Amino acid sequence: MNMRSYGKLGKRLIYSSIFSAVILILFIIVATIWIRQSLNENIQGQRVLDSIDEAYNFLYESLIDQETGQRGYNLTGEEAFLEPYYKGEEIFKESAETLLQKTANLSPLDTEIKKVIDIGTYWQEHYGGILVDLTRNGVQPDKGLMEEAKQALDEFRQVSTDFSIHIEQQRSVVREKMKTRIKFILASLVLTSSFIICINLLFNIRVLKSIIRPIIQLDDCVTYYAKHEFTRPIPVYKGNDELAALISNIDRMRAELAVSIDLLETKAHHDELTGLFNRRYFNSTLEKEWTLAKRASTSVSLILFDIDHYKNFNDTYGHLAGDDCLKVISKMLDSYNVDRLSIAARYGGEEFAILLVSQEEQEVQHLAEEVRKAVMDLKIPHHSSATNQFVTVSVGAATIRPAGDQVSEELIESADRALYHSKQAGRNCVTYYRESL
Repeated sequence: MNMRSYGKLGKRLIYSSIFSAVILILFIIVATIWIRQSLNENIQGQRVLDSIDEAYNFLYESLIDQETGQRGYNLTGEEAFLEPYYKGEEIFKESAETLLQKTANLSPLDTEIKKVIDIGTYWQEHYGGILVDLTRNGVQPDKGLMEEAKQALDEFRQVSTDFSIHIEQQRSVVREKMKTRIKFILASLVLTSSFIICINLLFNIRVLKSIIRPIIQLDDCVTYYAKHEFTRPIPVYKGNDELAALISNIDRMRAELAVSIDLLETKAHHDELTGLFNRRYFNSTLEKEWTLAKRASTSVSLILFDIDHYKNFNDTYGHLAGDDCLKVISKMLDSYNVDRLSIAARYGGEEFAILLVSQEEQEVQHLAEEVRKAVMDLKIPHHSSATNQFVTVSVGAATIRPAGDQVSEELIESADRALYHSKQAGRNCVTYYRESL
């Protein structure tokens, strides 16, 4: 390269570009090595799956090439169409052997790939070769046979699609939680890139105009990602340079970080002692379901209950026994966490809540009584209780079909009034809210 022909400004731009590229590449390499040290097991698993996916693509394309060659030969009789057919046979066999070796220790994928290979082999033996031989012998293939061959190939495509889905599912299993080091790497990568861009900006504003917009968008995305808002898409950049690599790396980090944050939020939604959903998750779920119910004109129900004379229980048996009591009741309540239509949570202290969606009043009353009896059936001794020799609960339930300016606090207040009424009525009973209360 004759640097003189570029002039002083050109030299500065070239030196700046080389310097920027070297720094970016080195930093990305260092960051990649750092991440790989933290996620070695994850990376190894992904590489295995990548190689399986690549071999599977060869297998799939080889059978499609065979079918294309077979059809072309059937239609035209030209020998040129047999070249991709026989080449596909060879690639199919090699790919099948490779896949069987690579999936030998991956039980789900091993079963699925055997199914794919068996169906592909079945097509080769019962249709592909037969149809080629018929044409070679001057016999026009029967339409029924051609239709059967098409159906067999469609079945191969279907199981191939299922196998691709299983690969993606296996990827999710292999992935593990991102390390806290990712945040530091991400911030360093962005800061380093911004610094290099600022240096280049001093040399030539015109050059930067072509890349400044995606960099601003990228910085905006990182701000959202720092707030755990991962829905914002990564900026589109058509260049084939270090900036494209940077965006690609951040996009990959965004996806992995989203998985990690999602796992952390899942843990944050559960009560540490009982394992049930906690009050924070209950409140957010109630607000969400309340809004949905108001739009759909459906009902939202709440069952509140707490343990009778729980303070006496702790004073008699000790706080560790009190915790065990909460755990036993929570284990029973966990069976009500079926789906979003039924959420059981620890409301606070010895108080629990079950949130129900689209349930009739009779069903809610029946469930409330069922919970009361279930606690009794646990037969947890409570000799210091003035109500029963075993642990009992007082239950309050309410149902509201949200409308207008009604807020979710009204449902909580109604169920709480019913619970208070149960306590006043002697405890160990169920009260369903009525306006007369």
